[in-house]
Amino acid sequence: MVRPRVAALRLDPLVMVVAALAVPAVRVAVVLSLLSNATTGVRTVPPQPSFISQPETIRAKQGETVVLPCEISHLGPFVVVWKRQRRVLSAREAVVVRDARFSLVDGYNLRITAVQPADQSSYTCALDTEPLSELTHRLEVLFGPVVSAQPSSGVLVVKLGETAEMSCQASGNPPPRIAWRKQGGTLPSGAAEHEAGEYTVTGATRQMAGVYQCVAENGVGNPSTASVRLQVQYPPEVEVAKSVVYTGEGFGAELVCVVFAQPEAEVRWEREGALLEPSHHRSSSSGGDEDGTRYTLAIDSVTLADFGTYSCHATNSLGTAGGQIQISGTPERAQVTSSAMGAAPDSYQLSWTVRSFSPVLEYKVAYRQSKQNSSSASSGGWREVLVPHIGGDVVDAHWHRQSIPLTGLAPAATYDVHVQARNRHGWSAVSDMVHFSTLAKGEALESRRFNAASRSSSSLPPVILTVALLISNAFQGFNWV
Repeated sequence: MVRPRVAALRLDPLVMVVAALAVPAVRVAVVLSLLSNATTGVRTVPPQPSFISQPETIRAKQGETVVLPCEISHLGPFVVVWKRQRRVLSAREAVVVRDARFSLVDGYNLRITAVQPADQSSYTCALDTEPLSELTHRLEVLFGPVVSAQPSSGVLVVKLGETAEMSCQASGNPPPRIAWRKQGGTLPSGAAEHEAGEYTVTGATRQMAGVYQCVAENGVGNPSTASVRLQVQYPPEVEVAKSVVYTGEGFGAELVCVVFAQPEAEVRWEREGALLEPSHHRSSSSGGDEDGTRYTLAIDSVTLADFGTYSCHATNSLGTAGGQIQISGTPERAQVTSSAMGAAPDSYQLSWTVRSFSPVLEYKVAYRQSKQNSSSASSGGWREVLVPHIGGDVVDAHWHRQSIPLTGLAPAATYDVHVQARNRHGWSAVSDMVHFSTLAKGEALESRRFNAASRSSSSLPPVILTVALLISNAFQGFNWV
């Protein structure tokens, strides 16, 4: 019979001592357990750390606070380090970066307050395991647009007819939309804006001058604007506010020239070709740029010698221009105030008003039958009537009113008429031509008015005309008391 071989048990001397000393059974059991482990070679290995958090792309607006998570299981004795690319931000529980906005919260989560565009980067939470364990987040900072324009001086000067080129660049996250606009109006093309970083003005005119704005917007914060003032250099252009200024002796007068020029023009006033001296004439200027500069020559109390033709001359390095204004003492143009519809078949009551700083001496009325509805035998000839000022009314110090009957007219005819007035300085310009018509024989004025109203109603919508006819039919045969 073969006996099984028993493996030899090598006992540590310390075990032999314990056995020899006959220690209590409990202690012997513990010792034997340790001996058993030692003989089998079994060791308890701690678990490796691992990341609970997952890599993220985190977006935040400028000024907000973000937290980059780094939750770890079974950390044990390992060291946690936060890095921004190669720069160390923290080690264990200590923040080593010199920026108070960075801190660790709830363990090893990295908090950044008041994030700025410069904070946009990759951030890594690392463990000093073998091999190295890393968790990387991407931080994107959303911020409003920042725009700059060229030329950087903000002023672009070109001459008349030349080409002006301007451009702008903008930064922001997300990338901004860029468009050019003109302050206070549309672009020379007529469009409200031009979406691009560059804008070109070809064939520059003075009307194209002004402030052009490059506007960048991306939905984050307020739009950003950069401006370029376009100056178009051109010779002077002169416009007069009134070509004739009516006044009288002892009254004031103001002559106004509006000058457009770039560079700014030098302006001088002349009367009948002679340079004016600043005696009782006062000159001033106001405004400027796109709306022109108003140059005013003021006379506080006009004398007989002040009547005549004045001119303003504007000169700059590119040329000279001028405009003429007359100071007149004659009456202004008369204005016919009577109705265009006469009240009789053979006569018409003509009324008018006129402004004159001197007393009106007489009027001249000219009328004729309109060619469009008259026979060849009676058309074409003007009839003139001189009307003395006697019987007229003075509405106020300067306005005069007069009325006369025109007789011997043809029935159912249309006439042309105009009026002139004369004072001590001469005749006024002829008034605008107006038209009036006479009634047909046996025609009542009310009938003419009704027919005129009927003709005007023909342009009304059919529904309104139908309603009007129904109302008219409803009242037919009604006995009014």
